[in-house]
Amino acid sequence: MNQFFSDWNLLLKPRVSSLVLATAVPGLYLGSQTSPPGLLLFATLFGTFLMSSASFIFNQVIEKDKDAKMKRTANRPIPAGRISSLKALAVGFILMTLSFAILYYFANLLTALCAFSALVAYVFLYTIILKPRTHQNIVIGGVAGCVGPLIGYAAASNSLPLPSWILFLMIFLWTPAHFWALAIFLKEDYSDANFPMLPVVKGVKETGRSILFYTVLYVCSVLYFYWAEPSMGTLYLISAILLSAAILYLSFKLFLNPEPKFARGFFFFSILHLFLVNILILVDHAIA
Repeated sequence: MNQFFSDWNLLLKPRVSSLVLATAVPGLYLGSQTSPPGLLLFATLFGTFLMSSASFIFNQVIEKDKDAKMKRTANRPIPAGRISSLKALAVGFILMTLSFAILYYFANLLTALCAFSALVAYVFLYTIILKPRTHQNIVIGGVAGCVGPLIGYAAASNSLPLPSWILFLMIFLWTPAHFWALAIFLKEDYSDANFPMLPVVKGVKETGRSILFYTVLYVCSVLYFYWAEPSMGTLYLISAILLSAAILYLSFKLFLNPEPKFARGFFFFSILHLFLVNILILVDHAIA
């Protein structure tokens, strides 16, 4: 029984989905005239979680042969043979269909389409087209992970105003730096599986430079949100400046020393940074 839950946990990746959900919540509150109804909040987050889970299942079915070549992924349930590709695909399609129905019924069509577009971008644009072919795969393919704010705004207001796109841009610029840090300390794994990740193709020095570049752009978007969203106040601005200084410091440190231990530190802090920025948006909006 423990193995069963462990296998499906690996397939659904709830910890990764939690970051998408965290970025959808600010949109739900900022897009509402008042606090969103509890049912809408739950349905939107649950539907988003199901769609995200379906995309991870499809990704692992497609990449099962490459996963088998990487130490980090060889024990995943599909390449290890504990769950068949057919069973995984069936569950993936059920989750995708259920997600679309929930988001359409409890929110609106725009919300369902935003979530579905993320799945299409992740499965087709990133996994099938870009990831095996170019070291810039995550720059474009990372669009799939940016739709949380769009889903939130769409569910609350049935529209996608400018602040929703600034939050989208924020995650879009965060993703390459975050992922390339992971790719540095997993460089050998990606090389073994013949994935053309940036550290494999261009080396860790160039990867460190690219991480610094995208971190600067990400910080600019974090600070710009203060002016893009009228409800943001001094708390957000001061906290965003302090958090931005911290991640800039770590990215510069990684640029000077592009070693796995510094890449690992930057990777985990970048997750915390994005979580804290979204929490700050919610708190500042609540006290405005």
